[in-house]
Amino acid sequence: MSSASARADSRLRVVLFSGGRGSRVLSKQLINNPDIALTVAINGYDDGLSTGEVRRFLGDSLGPSDFRKNASRLASELRSCAAALVALLDLRLPTPCSTTEARAAFHLVGGDTAASASAFQVALRELVGPLDAESRSGVALRLARFEHELDSTGRPFSFSDCSLGNLVFAGSFLERGRDFNAAVADYGAMLGLSDGLIENVTDGTNAYLVAIDRDGRLLGSEADIVDATLRNHIDDIYLLDRPPHDLDGVLAAASAADKKRLLTTRAAKLTLNPRLADRLAEADLIIYSPGTQHSSLFPSYLTPGLGAAIARNLTALKLLITNIQEDAEIPDSSAVDIIEKAVYYLREKQAQRFPTPCLITHYLINNPSRAAQAGAYIPPGRLESLEDPRLIRIGHYEDGVTGCHDAARVLTPFIESALRRAEKPTLAVFLLDTRSLDKISQTICEMLRGGIQHLSVQLVVLYGSDKSFDQTFTDSLPFELLNVPAAPDRMAATFLDAVRDRGIDYVVLFESSGMYRGEDIATFAAALSRGRLDCVWGSRRLSVRDIQESYMLRYRKKLVLGTLSYVGSHVLSLVYLLLYGRYISDTLSGARAIRAAYLTGSGLDLDHRGLNQALLSLLLRDRAEIFEVPVQFLPISPEKVRRTTVAEGLRSLCTILWRRFRPFPASTRGA
Repeated sequence: MSSASARADSRLRVVLFSGGRGSRVLSKQLINNPDIALTVAINGYDDGLSTGEVRRFLGDSLGPSDFRKNASRLASELRSCAAALVALLDLRLPTPCSTTEARAAFHLVGGDTAASASAFQVALRELVGPLDAESRSGVALRLARFEHELDSTGRPFSFSDCSLGNLVFAGSFLERGRDFNAAVADYGAMLGLSDGLIENVTDGTNAYLVAIDRDGRLLGSEADIVDATLRNHIDDIYLLDRPPHDLDGVLAAASAADKKRLLTTRAAKLTLNPRLADRLAEADLIIYSPGTQHSSLFPSYLTPGLGAAIARNLTALKLLITNIQEDAEIPDSSAVDIIEKAVYYLREKQAQRFPTPCLITHYLINNPSRAAQAGAYIPPGRLESLEDPRLIRIGHYEDGVTGCHDAARVLTPFIESALRRAEKPTLAVFLLDTRSLDKISQTICEMLRGGIQHLSVQLVVLYGSDKSFDQTFTDSLPFELLNVPAAPDRMAATFLDAVRDRGIDYVVLFESSGMYRGEDIATFAAALSRGRLDCVWGSRRLSVRDIQESYMLRYRKKLVLGTLSYVGSHVLSLVYLLLYGRYISDTLSGARAIRAAYLTGSGLDLDHRGLNQALLSLLLRDRAEIFEVPVQFLPISPEKVRRTTVAEGLRSLCTILWRRFRPFPASTRGA
């Protein structure tokens, strides 16, 4: 999937750093969510068992095992290929297994009908039989390519307990011109996986993982690092350009510091996979999964350029999930130790100084129940050493059945948060108190000058007039403009019907008589784009100069009425403070944005002069999130526009009191 197509995909984009099995519950949760476009990022430094034998034989290849395991798991979840194909690729050759027996297995996959009584051949035939011709020929082709390499080089190969999928992957590697990342794509495509679902962290350059433990001893392979018979207290890891066999004698006599210097000089020249860099740049959620840290995860973080690519994405959530229990390579470690090491490697061993929140936005730390704490659980550690407590999420995240993380409990809050941020709320702007196309177009132009077209909202503007705009004008707008040409007494109901039919999230009720400026609609839209607020209320009183000029224009010869109006407006605000504990500075505003459910589900009359008080009573009774913002206000002579009278102010006061003690039925309340 190209960068352009990824950006066009409306799904949540998630990058999961994984090992072979440590993230299986997380990837299962993610891959089965249709709202998520997943990329699983893996390294290929595994060199144990058959993977190590494949690497030794090829000489210039990373290890296929973790890629094979993830491909099998994801294909099984997605059902992207026949189950028999996954089982065939996961099948291991018998122990012992001669080269002749291995070749016979290859030929059986290719269609050889020679009978064999061995249990392995019988099992193999049962898996091959149900395969479609394309799958069978694909596996056979890659095994034949591996066999050709076996013949042409004359190098020995130990087939005992070798995964058939690792040999097929080796065939892909050879078929794709010894390009490891192309082999990853080829192997995934054979299982029906989408391009980019599984990515190697690096550009595919071969490298060898080694470590120095706290006693200064060299652990010369990935297999040594994760050896379950040892408790390896790892001090540091290194990625070398070739195996360290020739250094054994030198390192044996060297001090720990000299060993580190020598290993540093042998560092492989790695670069970040550019395809993964693109996915990190576009990601909404980046997950550092639990697993064997020093073999599967920290080496990935050490990739030059990876930390920088993650740090440049300043909008993604970045979640580090620490292990529940100890592994062989993290004995006596705490969750904080894992966090500090992860940051150390993401900063390329402190060669870079990216701020920690740019690399990790949340740490998820398991806190086992008191009864379980005596087991091999990883303790939280020195939480006070983590500078920002806002990054820490600590809780009981273990699935009580499997002992793994409860993926739903771990991921759901972050997925929902990221989905809310990725979604564009729909906003309907209803231009009220005018049927003049000139005034309506003036408000629209002001909205555009305010930058509403650049905000993360889906917008429709509705107006009511006997005339409609020229098609040229409406086609030039970056949003839909819709006339609701109903009779004045039916326009509000017709408008609300349109809001219901379109599933609108928020409604802006905006007086378009000329007193309010359309730029403020953009302010409302910006505040609502995150979806957290229930209402944005425009306040003229927060623009002191505008409200003073309004009083001067309207009441310049009517001092008593002006005083009554001034005092009365404050009385309404104080009544809300007394009854609801919230001061609303401008209860008579003609510019407000409300969650649509409060309008469509409450039976309110949008044409009623007491609409504001009914709305505020409903919102405050419901403890809605209300944000008051200043709005620009241009006073117009009362001879030209209708203004609130003293009598209407008294009715507003009565409405507030009546609504407080005879509230809306629960079934009609919004939000």
